[in-house]
Amino acid sequence: MRRLLVVVFLVLVAAVAYRSLGSAETGTGTLTLAQPAPNVGQQVPGFTATGIDGENFELSKRGIFVLTYWSTLNKGASDARPDFARLAEEYGDRGVSFAAVYVNGAPSEDESAPYIVIQDSNGRLASIYNVKRVPRLFLIRNGEIELVQNGFYPGSTSDLRAKLDELTKVNERPQESR
Repeated sequence: MRRLLVVVFLVLVAAVAYRSLGSAETGTGTLTLAQPAPNVGQQVPGFTATGIDGENFELSKRGIFVLTYWSTLNKGASDARPDFARLAEEYGDRGVSFAAVYVNGAPSEDESAPYIVIQDSNGRLASIYNVKRVPRLFLIRNGEIELVQNGFYPGSTSDLRAKLDELTKVNERPQESR
């Protein structure tokens, strides 16, 4: 019985020391890892790629781009496709370029999508943007990341729409009162 009390006491002392003397992350009792780079505020490299329809896509340092990484095997990516298509139709007229990069085979029904569909068969584009899990979406303006979404969740479309509205807002002059 005495041994058990000593072991319990030592475990409690170790736990208190771990939580008090560790960093802010270890003090919470969990280890929080940073999101994989690139993240908001970071510059990203441009690239060129050919879509499955033969159309060229260029992500350059000028302009607004929505770049998403999907897999046909991922339910979140499948759930995101209809909303992504609606956003591409709506914001494509405002000068925003949309591209979906598939890390495996792209579905044939995406050939008529209102965004360019890119097959990343060699993993080159996934490695540029450090994509380890899909879906992963980047909103990029003039070569800098404005928004990153990991996964697809109910509010992700409204978050993306709000940021797109902010970035594409036309500065209108107030009308003078007479």
